[in-house]
Amino acid sequence: MNAILRLCIPPILTGFILLGRGAAAPPPSAGSVALISKVVLDVTCKEAGSDWQNAKRGQTLASGDKVKTGSKSVAIIKFKDNSLVRVRELTELTVTGAMNGSAFSKAVEMKSGVVGFNIKKQQAGEEFRFSSPTSVASIRGTGGSFCSSTVADTLIVTAGLVEFTNNSSDQKVDVPAGYTGISKPDGTIAVRPSTPEEQAAAEQAARVSEEDNRLEFDLRDNRGNSKRLKIDYKE
Repeated sequence: MNAILRLCIPPILTGFILLGRGAAAPPPSAGSVALISKVVLDVTCKEAGSDWQNAKRGQTLASGDKVKTGSKSVAIIKFKDNSLVRVRELTELTVTGAMNGSAFSKAVEMKSGVVGFNIKKQQAGEEFRFSSPTSVASIRGTGGSFCSSTVADTLIVTAGLVEFTNNSSDQKVDVPAGYTGISKPDGTIAVRPSTPEEQAAAEQAARVSEEDNRLEFDLRDNRGNSKRLKIDYKE
């Protein structure tokens, strides 16, 4: 006869599982801009006036906080409006936010690296911006990827429309879905159709995988046998 494994789940764990079915992490606190909803390997964060520390899932981010990823590492930042920024490896950025009446504008200031993004449609008076020393990408609600380097900034749009500005020349271009914008430190900026490889890379950069929406627990029965429990959920 096959033995039946009985799992005893404590009430507090049961409550946590039920919570996980509705959201990936607790909502940001009133004084925060966003929270870190996913941490993979080497992810650190830094508050103003403090040292770099290991980031934790569910950790809130205030305006001015920095996030950095190491090699083969990923972090997902979730803003109050449910906009998602997927921070790829070897990336450093700063999150900022400001209230203007009831409108809440957000920004990600890139020092270097790559992010994928799925930005919710912004309300009247609101804005979401990606910026670097070279460029500013003003987003009303769209998806794609943004890469900042000393050579050029590359914006690939997979959905929606982005206004892309070169800081040196103040020249602006509109980058629609299916197009790539390239902005250089010498002031030049251009837009062209994306290659299939660029679109695929941008979609991959912004994609939230099944593992990003999964809770996992190690459970033991009364005989000490262990079992891995995986729970997939949708936000």
